[in-house]
Amino acid sequence: MAKKIKKRKKHAERAVPVKLSDAQFFSLLRENAGLFASTARAITAQFGIPYSRQAVHDRAHKYPKLLADIDEENIDIAEEGLHSLMRSRSEAIKADTTKFFLKHRGRKRGYNDKTDIELTGKDGKGLDFKILVDSKSVKDELEKLK
Repeated sequence: MAKKIKKRKKHAERAVPVKLSDAQFFSLLRENAGLFASTARAITAQFGIPYSRQAVHDRAHKYPKLLADIDEENIDIAEEGLHSLMRSRSEAIKADTTKFFLKHRGRKRGYNDKTDIELTGKDGKGLDFKILVDSKSVKDELEKLK
């Protein structure tokens, strides 16, 4: 009796999924200014790994200190750009950026568009006040809403 020998089918070589190290991930996130969608596209382009914006978001938020550091770096870069514009040869650009800077960073020195008013009662104590409401007008307004 002759035995039948089964031939094994050759399977196509399966691609081993590439794992992205934390160092690679955060390097790309930093290069992309902490923008999740841009980072996802960069991961897909450079490593051939389909990566969604949400996946980048989820992974980045597992390391809040690193994410905060990237945000701080972006603020530093923006401040460098602002300071560069404040030294511009264009007087209009220089004036606008200086106003912007003082409005946002010079508050402690009085450069502010807002006025803070603090109300206190007699001898610095809290204020006592009552709000009087005409119940008939409130009822009329509620009826209009129905």
